Amino acid sequence: MSERSSGGGTAGSEPGRPAQVSLARLAEFGIVPRRSLGQNFLIDDNIVELALRRLEACPDDVAIEVGAGLGVLTKALLRVTACVHAFEIDRRLEAPLRATLGDDPALLLHMEDIMRVRLEDLDPPPTVCASNLPYSVAAPFLAEAVARLPEVRRYCVMMQKEVADRLTASPGGKDYGSLSAWMQLHVAFVDVRPLSRAIFHPRPNVDSTLLTMERSIAHPLVEGEPKHLRRVIDAAFASRRKTLANSLAGALSVDKQEVLALLVAEGFTDRTRGEELPPEAFLRLAEAVADLLQS
Repeated sequence: MSERSSGGGTAGSEPGRPAQVSLARLAEFGIVPRRSLGQNFLIDDNIVELALRRLEACPDDVAIEVGAGLGVLTKALLRVTACVHAFEIDRRLEAPLRATLGDDPALLLHMEDIMRVRLEDLDPPPTVCASNLPYSVAAPFLAEAVARLPEVRRYCVMMQKEVADRLTASPGGKDYGSLSAWMQLHVAFVDVRPLSRAIFHPRPNVDSTLLTMERSIAHPLVEGEPKHLRRVIDAAFASRRKTLANSLAGALSVDKQEVLALLVAEGFTDRTRGEELPPEAFLRLAEAVADLLQS
């Protein structure tokens, strides 16, 4: 997905032109959405206001938005925050964005791929995130953001339901994996709201979710994380058919018997699998195997 809804229909629009801002901009600039970029433009004005309420932004917040599209969510964010880092990879949309947003000095427009950006170098650093995330970057962006943007305290993001299910999955379930464990060590899920396919143009072939997340002071990684934590989580889920000991030994290139001895000392068994562990268990696990991973 790649667009944000507007703040209402355009009163007094020209006869024969779409009244909704997103549709009007598409028509005005002759933009045809590209499915290769996951572009499904939001055409329900109510969702933007809902996202703003869920975001709970303050006037001194700095927002980051990925997939600025036609700039309607961007414009709404500019109303409630100090400034907005808006990212859009499709250069065809620069002119529509400028038409929507003008030369607002609070806008920091980045016409580039968010996955090629050093997030930690953004200045000023973001403190909230609101986006209608393109399908292809939802999971990788969020995984990077929670690690590299520690000052972002709250997220309100639209994404493919399948990704939201993976983020929020419980241990032992079919959707629980490395992304689940990693994200749940960084954020708490505040609200999960299903979205109708009808609110997007063109209508997607998948369901979507509005997910609100918060980086809580009660979460274990607010003060930092154990070395190798991400490597250990990824390794634990490298092969779901293998036991945890086999997965870690193979993916991390360490001796299986040494790994097994550490697992037993931590209360695990030779039959334990990665998908059985709650997120917090990976903190202990990363600390336990740290000596084996020293290079």
